[in-house]
Amino acid sequence: SSRAHPPPPVARTAHAARTGSNMAALPIASPLAHAVRGTPLSSRRTPNGLRKAWCAPKSVRARARALSLRASVSEPAAADTAAVVTPGGDQFDWHKAWYPMSPIDFLDPLVPNKLNLLGRAMVAWRAGDGSWSVVDDSCPHRMAPLSLGYLDDKQRLTCRYHGWAFDKQGTAVEIPMSVDGNANATACASSRSCATSFPVKNEAGVLWVWPTPGADAWLEASATPVATAGHEFGELTGEWGMVELPVGYSPSLENQFDPSHAEWLHARYDATTGVRSRDENVPYAAMTRFNVVQNSMAQGGFRVEHGGYNDGNLNVAAVRTFTAPCSSRSEYTNENGRYLSAEVLYAPTTPGRCLMFTKFQAHQRTAVQGTGRGKVTTIDRVTGAIGAPIDAAFRWYMGTQTANPALVAKGLMHGVYGKGAYTLGDQDVAAMHGVEVAMENKEKDWKTSYYLPTPADAGVAGFRTWMDKHAGGGVRWSSGVKDDASKVKPLTEQLDRYDRHTKHCRHCREALNELGVLEGKLRTVANVASGTGLALGLVCGILGNEAPAVVTLCVAGLATGAAEKTRDMQVEFKTSVKSRGDPIPKLW
Repeated sequence: SSRAHPPPPVARTAHAARTGSNMAALPIASPLAHAVRGTPLSSRRTPNGLRKAWCAPKSVRARARALSLRASVSEPAAADTAAVVTPGGDQFDWHKAWYPMSPIDFLDPLVPNKLNLLGRAMVAWRAGDGSWSVVDDSCPHRMAPLSLGYLDDKQRLTCRYHGWAFDKQGTAVEIPMSVDGNANATACASSRSCATSFPVKNEAGVLWVWPTPGADAWLEASATPVATAGHEFGELTGEWGMVELPVGYSPSLENQFDPSHAEWLHARYDATTGVRSRDENVPYAAMTRFNVVQNSMAQGGFRVEHGGYNDGNLNVAAVRTFTAPCSSRSEYTNENGRYLSAEVLYAPTTPGRCLMFTKFQAHQRTAVQGTGRGKVTTIDRVTGAIGAPIDAAFRWYMGTQTANPALVAKGLMHGVYGKGAYTLGDQDVAAMHGVEVAMENKEKDWKTSYYLPTPADAGVAGFRTWMDKHAGGGVRWSSGVKDDASKVKPLTEQLDRYDRHTKHCRHCREALNELGVLEGKLRTVANVASGTGLALGLVCGILGNEAPAVVTLCVAGLATGAAEKTRDMQVEFKTSVKSRGDPIPKLW
């Protein structure tokens, strides 16, 4: 399953095979990123133009303009001298492709946004004309991170270390410690003062980056469509979810090509016996159709076809197209036509971590599933009735008394009201991390390590075969980046939500900040009310009328409880580790 959040931010997994009612389950791998989006789709049972931006010769820019391009591209400021091995004719080149880096809506247009791609640190910002630029996260002066900087009053990226300012092309335009104007102009005219800039596209609601700088890279990138373009059914509607998984590219993609894992990894289990619940899950069915389409495998990707895997989706047929290196586009059909469309994108950020984007579009009512019928007790009903006024007051405050209610509302959908989807993501991460660590320990290839005897395993075998035949067997990281660190990650990192999603999403960061402000206000009210209540108790006790003191102390108690609840909400944006009791969450 491939699911943002995290991220991601939080629609539900479109493939969960458990339907608590009579609704059909979907044949999609669980999309983690829907855990961080506000558009629930399903759950368990239930071209903008690109810009020129670099120090490129006029002749190069003229040649580029002469090309008939579907979108323009930003030109890098300076060529990277790092040697990159050029693959053979049938080999995919990891450094000559578009990678999705963030939904545009997640990026903060007022500050530099830190990115990572193929182990290379980058920074993105929105220039004064509204276009996006991406450069190395390293100032050419003393190599300080430009992501620590700020945007000046002209929307120029400014280094916080010594104040060097860069325009949208990555060209240095101001060096404050220059002795005079002539010295400043001379230094800024040097190619050594340019920040290394990369081709950029703003398309399909996503910021795309081509990880090779230079004139040739700009020309090639301009002529290359992004992975979401050109599909016969067009782009999907709706919003993107995104998470950064604490596992590598290969296990993440494998999960995407293994939809039947939902029948166990994301099933409901009996709380007493621990076995898979018969009542809360649709009966599974062995997959009999799953194959790589003949002659579809090439350096640019491959295509698979498969059927359903439980009694609810046996009549659904799926075609899943992998466009290297980042897109898995799925189209599901049944006897009534198009059933569901899904687009899942990936980008390897650093060794052992991978971005994942998700978007789903249902074409039939049964493609949108609920979470099944949970047991509702009398205590649940009483608690809900008591908490309803408090919840209404909280929603009123966040919707009217915060600095940016629209951002906060979406952030709360990601981190608080959609938090259940994080559990699905945690389940996926636990399994994928285990696979990655086991493969590292075995030090053998997948053909030796895996035993894949069923048709349901054809997708995993297909992806691994493509990696071996056309992609060198693994990700080719940027020059100087070594993939030699242990893949073992502590449980706290596996269960982390802040790095998985929150830090990437301006909506969630805004909501988290406002929750912190609200907690501070509530604690102030609680402290003032407590002190006032004690004072009134002494005075009113003498007067024989304790009512004011009692009321004031009740207000203090309510404010204290609300502050604690607000703190718990903040935890939901940071980790799945519980703040009370056993810190390890129950995932099944």
